[in-house]
Amino acid sequence: MTDVIATSLADVKDAVESAIAAGHRLEVRGTGSKSNLGRECNADAALDVSKMAGIVDYQPEELVMTLRAGTPMDEVEAALADARQMLAFEPPRMGRISSGPRSELQGTIGGIVAANLSGPRRLTAGATRDYLLGFEAISGRGELFKSGGRVMKNVTGYDLSKLMCGSFGTLAVMDEITLKTLPAPETSQSLLVACADFAAATKTIAQIFATPHEPGAAAILPQSIAAEEAVDTGGAFTVIIRLEGIEASVADRIANLQAMTGGETIAKPASETLWQRIRDVQPLAEKPHDLWKVSCAPSDAPRLVESLDSAMGVRFMADWAGGLLWFGASRSRDLGNRLRAVVAELDSGFAMLVRDVAVTRDEIAPFQPLPAPLFELHKRVKASFDPRGVLNYGRMHSGI
Repeated sequence: MTDVIATSLADVKDAVESAIAAGHRLEVRGTGSKSNLGRECNADAALDVSKMAGIVDYQPEELVMTLRAGTPMDEVEAALADARQMLAFEPPRMGRISSGPRSELQGTIGGIVAANLSGPRRLTAGATRDYLLGFEAISGRGELFKSGGRVMKNVTGYDLSKLMCGSFGTLAVMDEITLKTLPAPETSQSLLVACADFAAATKTIAQIFATPHEPGAAAILPQSIAAEEAVDTGGAFTVIIRLEGIEASVADRIANLQAMTGGETIAKPASETLWQRIRDVQPLAEKPHDLWKVSCAPSDAPRLVESLDSAMGVRFMADWAGGLLWFGASRSRDLGNRLRAVVAELDSGFAMLVRDVAVTRDEIAPFQPLPAPLFELHKRVKASFDPRGVLNYGRMHSGI
């Protein structure tokens, strides 16, 4: 079977039906910026949806935008900037942490939604799935279906938006994606606070978030990385707090937090650059290391950090107040086994191999292995949408 370039869902439907008839499997692909996420698909051909692009409808006064799945993120963000709006979940540019030629790819809105990717504002604003209002799609059965609409209160039928976000294209190929937008903040500033250790950093963040000063994002950098990013406070760790809003409000709130913590402040231009680098994991991605992403409760993050062996040569940073940890190391197998062992002991969260340089995805499962009951649930969901395993077969877990 030859690769298929789709320009519409009708093309997708034809490709899926042909694959079913021939017993073939398809790898759903946009620009390829996220092809390093998950396992390599067991596919006979690629289904290229990058030509399914363009803004279908944008009504800034209604805070609603409908886009084709293959719309490049640069185009999305330019349209939002013109209207002084934003996607509240602050989508990261995953192409920037890829290895090889993919590092220059910007990615598409469909890829962001399919992988449920969210940036630093996820901590307070919510995830991608919280802003997906509706979509059209072709399932692995070759059937067209729609979900949701163009208003937040549309509750007819099953909430398939939550299911599709994070399914990595294994259930259906989406198009006509409708997202809720929000006004962009007038300005932003960041507060830098020195901390003696990682546990103290998470405690400091908790104290700041307990105030009425409405912090919007919180990250933690070890001193070595803080120095590279020109935000070294002299502490073993630097807590970075972002505040956004109208200028007078931000100035007052950050002054109060500065008085409370004794921290330093950085203004909008430098603050925005720093948070873009944190969003895109640039402090780690620029080194030739495997990258691991760990999600856990912020209160459990110190235990993960303390479990690291200094001999592993691990670099790491934290976002989401410690709830999202990024690790980079050349001895990735040892690091991955350690992280997954601790996650298993915590009985929450997951550890995912996001970029493989030193090891291959054939040697270690990129996604956290599922407990047997949860794996069976995944199998049943896959069978409901794609019983023949046509779409991105094996992308998330072996056998589904």
